[in-house]
Amino acid sequence: MKKLFLFLFIAAGIIVMACNKTTTLPAYTPSIAFTVASKMSHAKDTVSSKGDTLWMTASGTINDTSGKYAISANLKTADSVNRTPYAILNIKKIPVTFTNAAPDASGMYKWSATMALPFPAVATKTKLYTTATFAFGQFGSAQMGNTASTDSKYTYAK
Repeated sequence: MKKLFLFLFIAAGIIVMACNKTTTLPAYTPSIAFTVASKMSHAKDTVSSKGDTLWMTASGTINDTSGKYAISANLKTADSVNRTPYAILNIKKIPVTFTNAAPDASGMYKWSATMALPFPAVATKTKLYTTATFAFGQFGSAQMGNTASTDSKYTYAK
């Protein structure tokens, strides 16, 4: 009887191993729906220490021009020495301008946007450190899609 159970156990194991049809899938590569150029420009290198507005221009690519999804931005300017923030601005939907009517070879549309970041009065000769982080996602969605940051810009208050 023990030999019969052992035989049945081994036979069942062989059958299970023979019927295992595992498919190994390739690694997932997420599609890129949104990018931001790492370089960001601003209108001028010096601003008034009495309070002024930093005008920044960012650009990138996106695969959707319908407006169903929004590009949001988080702008921040701080003291370049101790990183004390002077102004932080979150823009839920930045107004973008598309620079090409048809998508490029990778299916992406080029966009650019100019944003204003007002800041209060600061001490003269303060070196300001400004950064921007962008996100692409559906309105009201808890999942914002991919985010991208630009390089930091330095501006002097005169």
